[in-house]
Amino acid sequence: MTALSSLMDELADQIRAAVVAVTDIDIQVEPRMVMSPSPPSIDIYPAPDSRDTTSAGYGDLDGAYMLTVRARVDPSDHDAGQDVLLAFMDDEDDLCIAAAIEDDPTLNGLAASVDVVSTSGFGSFADGAYVGCQWTVRIINATS
Repeated sequence: MTALSSLMDELADQIRAAVVAVTDIDIQVEPRMVMSPSPPSIDIYPAPDSRDTTSAGYGDLDGAYMLTVRARVDPSDHDAGQDVLLAFMDDEDDLCIAAAIEDDPTLNGLAASVDVVSTSGFGSFADGAYVGCQWTVRIINATS
């Protein structure tokens, strides 16, 4: 397994552990992009600008990995779905995804640092089939 896939696996495990610990809502958390989710769903995949070259050190190819953590809900019950998304985005809520992402900034020893660099607002995914939001996460590999 490559370093990138291991980081994505560990990040998903960290998020899953955090949300399972505080809710009885069945939240799907996957370390790869999910094309047909079972909302509420959280998936992880390389961000559009998948490397942060400004963080590259000597001998480092391209610097930190940039990942997208995406949360989606079913808009058929729009109030309940939006409430879940708001909880995911709320720094003071137990379901805060940014807090879950940064809970262990080493990802169990795989990373030198993990930080959320941006959070989107609500958006439509898959032609309106889902409503969601995204976090951009910068991870510096522990071996970089």
